[in-house]
Amino acid sequence: MLGILGFSIMNLIKNPNAAKSALIGIVGLLVIFGLTYALSDGSEATTTFADEDISEGGLRRVGMGLGAFYILTAAAILVIVYVEVSRLFSK
Repeated sequence: MLGILGFSIMNLIKNPNAAKSALIGIVGLLVIFGLTYALSDGSEATTTFADEDISEGGLRRVGMGLGAFYILTAAAILVIVYVEVSRLFSK
């Protein structure tokens, strides 16, 4: 684990442009996670899952994960379609 961190830091020092693009990706993921957490609803914890030991916060985190998965999957599909359509028209 220390080797991975060491080589990663060394690579970022040698190539600062990679650090910039990595930071943009991390911030983008944090924005997606923040939005999906804010939009998730944990109110079903008291009604639907009353018999099980699931809290409202846990239910919101599950909703955040599902929402982020849906958004990232849709984005990946849109990127694939865009690349294929642009290849079709570039020839």
